[in-house]
Amino acid sequence: MSNPLQWKVGMSYHPNQEASLKDVKEAGLDCIELVIHGKDWHREFEHWSAYFTQLVQEAAELGLEIWSIHLPYGDDWDVSSLDSTKREQALSTLSSLLQLIDSWKVGRAILHPSYEPVPPEDRTDRLTLCQEGLHALIQRNRNVKVRLAVECLPRTCLGNTSDEILYLVEPTPELIVCCDVNHLLQETQTLFIQKTGARIGTVHMSDYDGKDERHWLPGEGIIDWDQVLDSLAGQGYDGPFLFEVRNPDPRELVQCWKRLLSSRS
Repeated sequence: MSNPLQWKVGMSYHPNQEASLKDVKEAGLDCIELVIHGKDWHREFEHWSAYFTQLVQEAAELGLEIWSIHLPYGDDWDVSSLDSTKREQALSTLSSLLQLIDSWKVGRAILHPSYEPVPPEDRTDRLTLCQEGLHALIQRNRNVKVRLAVECLPRTCLGNTSDEILYLVEPTPELIVCCDVNHLLQETQTLFIQKTGARIGTVHMSDYDGKDERHWLPGEGIIDWDQVLDSLAGQGYDGPFLFEVRNPDPRELVQCWKRLLSSRS
């Protein structure tokens, strides 16, 4: 049982957003998840790696912890792709990224298990390919200390239920789970956390309407945040509470966290 009062608080940080890393630090947040973007990493790896290495150094100079890195996602990054050439290219570039992240001394990387749509007739094959691809990614990177976190996803994406997430990670003990509470469209947050809790290593926190992902500020949607915090704490998760909110103002996130804690007292 952990105590949310002792958790660090962080936010997803995209380099193109309005707030700077200095703004994040001055707002009082403890850490960030750095979102890696950029076109054609497969051909321009050196360019993009230099760009993000500079951001990592800037965060270090500010004393701002980079808790995790969000790996790129999309059709070109889909480890479940039925196209074997595309799948191998994704695994190869993801391996290079994990090596780079390891050099930054960042402990976690978030991976989407698929792109979408996933047609029903392809789902079983895609789940198998994803499970095998995730295992292969770990095997190829035995020398890195980065923990790979598989994120639960919405709609037709793979990993849209606790059962699918557990299927994907179960054969590979090194894999952990990223629990994104606003992606859960087929089961409650409490049920997902109870079933996957031992594997949850990080979180994405935002609110929604229960119909689709919205990435609203907690309190603006239908999620029972006391239940979420209690469920995570009961499973031994010890932070951080990492906001993944659209167009975030870091100061607003700090105030939101204070409201969530005050409602528990």
